[in-house]
Amino acid sequence: MNPETVARLREAASREDYASMARLARALYDSGLGPREVLRECYGADFPEEVFVIVGAGLSSLDLLAYFANQPWQLAVPPEQGGPADVPGPLDDTERLVLSLDPGLLPLVQIPAATSAGDDHIVCYRTEELRAGRPTAFCLRSAAYPYSEVRDAEAVRCGDSLLDVLYEVHSDEARRLDEESRQPWNRGAGSVDHAEVEQARASLELVEELRRKAAGRQEG
Repeated sequence: MNPETVARLREAASREDYASMARLARALYDSGLGPREVLRECYGADFPEEVFVIVGAGLSSLDLLAYFANQPWQLAVPPEQGGPADVPGPLDDTERLVLSLDPGLLPLVQIPAATSAGDDHIVCYRTEELRAGRPTAFCLRSAAYPYSEVRDAEAVRCGDSLLDVLYEVHSDEARRLDEESRQPWNRGAGSVDHAEVEQARASLELVEELRRKAAGRQEG
């Protein structure tokens, strides 16, 4: 990929248009850059190790309480692993809505509410925090996935990192299901069975493993 083509694609790229960002990312990969360099070129900031650990684990195969956004995740998947995807997924409207509310936010995941009465949460980075070397997580309340209604006008800090937030979410879910499974009224339709509890524990263990791996790489 010649420099003139990359420059043209960079000029045309906009976070509001996933396709333009994907074209730029593919051109950067074709020019010899790796995922870390591609994200730095696309967003003007270095991304934390947790992003590359999660991508390396396989976004589509992770059984977590999280719907992954298109950006930055798809742009971090190199061509030899099938990325970046040509067409954005269902969160594209939500991502653009968050961007219109606060251009400094970069949506990462939408976490479903623990109960039908609660709100989902959109977890984001802030680009200025990333530029300062901090993977701080910020949250917005939203309508249930895949709807794009955002309840809050301003994001609030909700964790030191995305994996810290996911750890708390999965800890709470594993604890909630375990406690509910032990209640005397937990019988019949809608009850929590042993398989659900075990699946929640397995997901928590997966998040713990991802945290350990990210911390090890960060320290290394």
